[in-house]
Order: sequence, then C-alpha cells, then structure tokens
Amino acid sequence: MNRMIFTVISILVPCFLLLFNSGGEGDEGKRNQRPIYIAIVVPLSGPLAEFGRSMVRGGRMRADEDANQSCLHGSPVKLLTLDDRGEATDAVGLAENIKDHPSIVAVIGHLTTGCTLSAIPAYSAAGLPLISPVATGGDLDTVKSPYVFRTILSESQQVASLARYIYKTMGKITVALVYEDSSLGNQLKKSFLLKSKEIGLSVKPIVVESNPFPNINEAIHEIAMLKAGAIFSASGPQLTSLVVRKWPEKIDKPVIFGTYRLVSEEFMQLAGNRSKGVMAVHPCIWDSSFHKGRGIRDRYEKKWKYNMDWIAGQTYDAVDLVLWAIHKSGSEPDSVRGALKSLNAIHRSLPGLAGPIYFNRNGSLAREVTVAVYTGREWKLKKN
Repeated sequence: MNRMIFTVISILVPCFLLLFNSGGEGDEGKRNQRPIYIAIVVPLSGPLAEFGRSMVRGGRMRADEDANQSCLHGSPVKLLTLDDRGEATDAVGLAENIKDHPSIVAVIGHLTTGCTLSAIPAYSAAGLPLISPVATGGDLDTVKSPYVFRTILSESQQVASLARYIYKTMGKITVALVYEDSSLGNQLKKSFLLKSKEIGLSVKPIVVESNPFPNINEAIHEIAMLKAGAIFSASGPQLTSLVVRKWPEKIDKPVIFGTYRLVSEEFMQLAGNRSKGVMAVHPCIWDSSFHKGRGIRDRYEKKWKYNMDWIAGQTYDAVDLVLWAIHKSGSEPDSVRGALKSLNAIHRSLPGLAGPIYFNRNGSLAREVTVAVYTGREWKLKKN
C-alpha cells in the first residue's frame, strides 16, 4: 500500500510562488505523484499569532494521524501553512496566489471574519473549496457561494439556536436580554428577539451603555425586579462578568447564558468564583464517555505541550473533512467540493469532535448548538 506523507510548510508569499514554480520536467509517473496541498491560512505573526498557531497544531494533529493511509495515485498530501497576519489585505494577496495553483485542492481558514470575507471571492472564482472552522461574524451568513463550508455557527446562528435551547429546556419563562449598545450587541439582540418571537419565548431587552458600562447597577436592578427565569448576555466577557460579580447575594441569580465568547480565560478571570453555573455555547466539547475525543485530546497535549482548545479542535475536524473528501471522491477541487456538498443531512453527516458535521444549502453547519456549563473548574457538556 502506498503511504500518504504529510508535512507542514510555513511560508510567506514570495517563497510560496517559488514552491510551485520550481519543479522540473519529469515523466508522467512523477507528475502523477506531485504533492496534493491543503492550505491552512492563519495569522502566524502579529497579535493574533497565538490563535493561528493553535489552528496549525490542530490541523497537523489530524494530518499526522493519517500518515500511514493511502492516497490517490500515491501522491503525498502536505499541509501548507500561510501567514495572513490577521490582515484582510494579506488574506486577499494570499488568496489571489493560491487560486492560480492547481496543486492546492482546498483551503482551511481564516481566523477572523474580516479575512475570511475578503478572501472568499478569489477562492470562489477559482472553484476552490474553503472550509471556515473558527470565524463567527454574522456577515458570513450573507455569503452565497457553493465553495464555502462553515463548520462553526456564526454568532447570530448561535443566538437563534440558544433561544430554542432555552425554550426547550426551561419552558415559557421570561428571559432578560442584556446587551451592550454596540454593533455586536445590537446584532445579537436582533437575532435573539426574532427567534424568540417565532417560538413564543418572552423576552425583555435591557440595554447597558458601552464600556465602562456606567449604568450596570441600574440594569441589574431592573433584571432582579423582572424576576426573569434566565439571562441571555448578548455581549462578551467584560459585561457578562460584571453581571455575575455584581448580582445581589440575597437575590437568587437566574441562569446566565452566553455565546462562545464566554468560553475564555478572560471571562474566567474576570468573573472569578461566581462564574459557576454560567452556561454558554461551546464550539468543541465532549463528555468523559467520548473515548475518541479524550484520546485525541491526550495525544495532542502530549505532542504539543498545550491544552487542546476549541480552535485546535475545530481545525482538526476541518482537516479531517478534506481528507475524507479526497479519499471519497479524488483530489480535484471540484471533487472535494462535491463530497462536502453530499453531507447535507444528519444521516449523511461526518462525525466530528463536537458532533455530526453536515451542511445546509448555503454551506453553513446545520446542527444545533452544543451547550456547556461551567462547574467552577472546567466547562462540562450539558446534556438535554
């Protein structure tokens, strides 16, 4: 059996061009064995480099696990890591170069919504599949391209799914919707209210002025007087942590829900020991009975000496998707896209670390959110 060989190459644009243009002439057999590349485009320099490196580690972990399996025509598969620095202009430049090279069959990236949106036109024009595993901006919901596949819900989708979760698990309660008067806060408020109206969930919006949140005490008093059964925080770690810390000790605190932004060291540090019981959308979590997930996490941490965060887990799944598509349908970009498009229902899904992966007609992840509760020490899967 032929061996599939994986390597990771980290390069910038000038070297990237040389990589594909320096090959000499060879016989047909050698041409058939030219490497197949999966490009991972992430920030490897600049302020977001830490998150980019986590994506690369997750992708490399999956690639290394597949190193002994066969590949089409014996061609080696290599992960090509490119540095977009977290800048949209760099992302566009890399995308324009990537699209001209047939050895690349798919792209995984980018870290940020801005970079992803900026690069999509180039990938789509070239018919190159893009898997977006971590970008969550609501603007991605408006993308209409048959070449884009998102394995994480946007924040707007998370919020709508979370409204359904609250209604399903807690019934017809009143929810206090606490939101910051900002672009993000108003966007999440709108998504939550639209879905709540559709399903019959009673919601009271309560606005908090932007950081440093001067009316936070008045907002908390209003929530307490409302006697809400739950609080949905349409914000990030700073505002949510203030609600947690400043809640009056003599009044029972409603269950607090939030998006994936609460699954962070920042929130844990800001909220302190009063964060126990907070519930949030978690992009990649499993319980102790999920032996495959535990095994992958243990091997990751042994190999890299880092905790396996959700960003690494999401990128692990993204590489797994591309490898599955290559094995199933071949190494042409359109074949890869066709295989991914076939994952269009739960019974046609591919198992992922956080749950089954399948897409709606727009290429968005079709499953509901995974909700986790903070125990005071770790995030734990909340079973329905």
